[in-house]
Amino acid sequence: MVVPTLTDVRRAVESAWVSRPEHAVSWPDPHPDRPPFDDEYSRVTDPERYAVVGARAHAWIDALVSLGLAGIGGGDGETVRLDPVAPGALPLHAGLRTLDGVPGAVLDLSVGDPPAPVGVQPDCGCDACDSGSDDLIEAIDDSFVGLLGGGFVLIESTRSRIVAFNDGWSASGRTGDVRAAVAAARRGERRVGRRTLVGASWWSVAGPE
Repeated sequence: MVVPTLTDVRRAVESAWVSRPEHAVSWPDPHPDRPPFDDEYSRVTDPERYAVVGARAHAWIDALVSLGLAGIGGGDGETVRLDPVAPGALPLHAGLRTLDGVPGAVLDLSVGDPPAPVGVQPDCGCDACDSGSDDLIEAIDDSFVGLLGGGFVLIESTRSRIVAFNDGWSASGRTGDVRAAVAAARRGERRVGRRTLVGASWWSVAGPE
């Protein structure tokens, strides 16, 4: 059996994406050469355009299922659970919610069972935080790749939280040495009182991407 690579996945995502009407929706960075105005922080112009978020998420879901990398494990209409085929890969929960009354305009991503929240796109929909549709689509893609491409680590307790990817990490609370904790988790070490999740890749990492 030939396991798809990330290149195959990206091609399948684009194929699924162009079949959706939302792929034609785009807008530029509203302030490419200036800082945001104060009133932009409390304003969401044309929230309907953020329907691209749910459409892009569904393009990823369709691609992963069509390539045989995951199966639909259930959902409640707003959240889809994807169960990966690859050993050691973590289940993904993709939830969509409204933004200013527009359904499917915000994507919440969680991993594991029970699900642990690990990302949201957009993290803010106000005009000040808007950098254009290209950046938004890229951020959604990066979220999926970071969570599913191998190297993901989540370490959390009642007083600290670490989320790591192949290209970086974020942390809050009393974490201690973050790099050492992440490296230990990837070696298979576990500490009492901490929930640790380490995700294997959903797809093949062999070959150029």
